[in-house]
Amino acid sequence: MICYVILHYKNIDDTIKCVKSLKNTTDYSSRYIIVDNGSGDGSGEKLRQLYSNDAQCDVLLLPKNLGFSKGNNEGYQYAKQKYNPDYIVISNNDVVFFQKDFERKIMQIYKETHFDILGPDIYVPRHGDHQSPMFKKPISISQLENEIKEYQYYQENPIEFSRRLKLHAFKNMLCSKSKWINHLYSKLRGKDILDYRKRYIDVGLQGACLIMSRDFICNENKAFDPEPFLYEEEVFLFYRCKKKGYRMVYDPSIAIRHEEAASFQI
Repeated sequence: MICYVILHYKNIDDTIKCVKSLKNTTDYSSRYIIVDNGSGDGSGEKLRQLYSNDAQCDVLLLPKNLGFSKGNNEGYQYAKQKYNPDYIVISNNDVVFFQKDFERKIMQIYKETHFDILGPDIYVPRHGDHQSPMFKKPISISQLENEIKEYQYYQENPIEFSRRLKLHAFKNMLCSKSKWINHLYSKLRGKDILDYRKRYIDVGLQGACLIMSRDFICNENKAFDPEPFLYEEEVFLFYRCKKKGYRMVYDPSIAIRHEEAASFQI
């Protein structure tokens, strides 16, 4: 069995669209755990009512917003305890699944790699970006602290964040049109040069969609530990997996679409 944990916060249309895409692409034995992360606007209750007669859907209502990591951990622990699944897929609610053989490919990749955590190709149509894989080499503590400060700044300054997204989109457009520009940009920024079209082992995976195998599930009571509210989950997860010897695999043969409509507002 495969369980899908979908973290919901206020934007009900995205969540319904995500669940609909899952129903169109996954097996009937799969289960969808929608976690309302303390929306406080009645959308969680509406989802519970909407799926009240749906055997595939469970809706959890959290009393307050616990943030990305803790909210997902609530769904992860619920799925683990109630269903004892072979895989848990943690997904943003603004993700669309479109591959009819998505689940079959997960099982095939596990046979080939015995992954603990698998990351798909995450495509953002709004600005033509492929968000995964993120990095191969761990960043330093000082770099991590700087990135946390940067995320905190953008949380407090959404207009600046919007400007950054536009610059990011322009950069992605240039890099996608020229391998030379992409190589030069990565060199100048000191970034790993990773090709989203290739499989990688032991890389940082973007957190909009993560697939955890039974190997990981049996050993871990939390998907994310520590539990930052909204930033650097992927970095902490990468450090944890490196420390414990867990295998993180990126494979572009599985893919999802990240609409990126509401995830930053959690």
